[in-house]
Amino acid sequence: MADLPIYLDHHSTTPCDPRVLERMLPFFGESFGNPASVTHPHGRRAATALEDARASVADFLRVRPEEVFFTSGATESNNTALRGILKGGDHAIASSIEHPSVLAPLRALQKQGVEVTLIPVDREGFVEPDAVRDALRPSTAIVSIMAANGEIGTIEPVARISDICRERSVPFHSDATQAVGKIPFDVSKMGCDLLSISAHKIYGPKGVGALVARKGARPLPLLLGGGQEKGLRSGTVNVPGAVGLAAALELRRAEMEGEAARLTALRNRLWDRLVAEIPDASVNGPRELRLPGNLNVSFRGVDGEAVLFTLRRFSLSTGSACSSGDREPSSVLVAIGQDEASALGSIRIGMGKSSSADEVDLLVSDLKIALDRVREISPP
Repeated sequence: MADLPIYLDHHSTTPCDPRVLERMLPFFGESFGNPASVTHPHGRRAATALEDARASVADFLRVRPEEVFFTSGATESNNTALRGILKGGDHAIASSIEHPSVLAPLRALQKQGVEVTLIPVDREGFVEPDAVRDALRPSTAIVSIMAANGEIGTIEPVARISDICRERSVPFHSDATQAVGKIPFDVSKMGCDLLSISAHKIYGPKGVGALVARKGARPLPLLLGGGQEKGLRSGTVNVPGAVGLAAALELRRAEMEGEAARLTALRNRLWDRLVAEIPDASVNGPRELRLPGNLNVSFRGVDGEAVLFTLRRFSLSTGSACSSGDREPSSVLVAIGQDEASALGSIRIGMGKSSSADEVDLLVSDLKIALDRVREISPP
């Protein structure tokens, strides 16, 4: 069994794989050059590494290298995709369970005259493609639907939604941060015009990601300056990070299928035991079409955060967001119809390649004890 505490928060971030770090290290030291400085060998070595990484990422995603733009992560990619396309008078469509890095820019853009339609989801978190079709207008400038939800694991019908957008010549963007590297994802087959990913969700480094912008869907830049990344993202490119993202995706290509099958079996083992052995436990999200290592569980009558403080041997997260000490129910759980008590009593479990059956069984045992303790001290 792993050292304590046991990490089960892989949707938040993942440890950088040592093989990824090994690939990155030369570009912090002997190959430290600026890839824009192609007049000397140091810069040319960095530029070659950067373009090799771009080609590798493009190959994994099944797009052209010139369609891959390196960013600081999916938050920047999402903001660029939306803020770089939408202007006053435009209409945008997104789902009600998008990541804050999609919803917050849309709220800001509303103040600039952009109209926004948020498509509701069903009780398992699925977006109905026909609802997107019905929401389209002549002024719709972009549709943004995530590929998979990192809180309840729902894998959305992206290909069907993109087909609808293509019929109306509306650019389609997908935040694929939680999907790419965990489930098969071919950008061309999915029909995405714009796609956001981040390295640290797939055993790569923090602070680097990419925006895929297909031909005809290139947004205006958010950052101006040196004109790097073909003018879409000025600023000296993070060469070690780009190399790390490419290395992480290469490892995902080799390991994803076997890991997904193993994590699905672990997730279902945990699901079945929790529901069978813990009263008032219910799982949020679908059984099928769900991220392999994801489980989101609500325990009625208890506070999820209090449970986590009691679970000393595990690193987990709740389904609630905390801001300045004021707790609010998870907007995702509210969107799928959970009441406030169930939403505040939720725990998100994110299993990864280090997770084991022994850890799953220990979690069930510890959860039983933690729930009993929390209920003992909670007011009736």
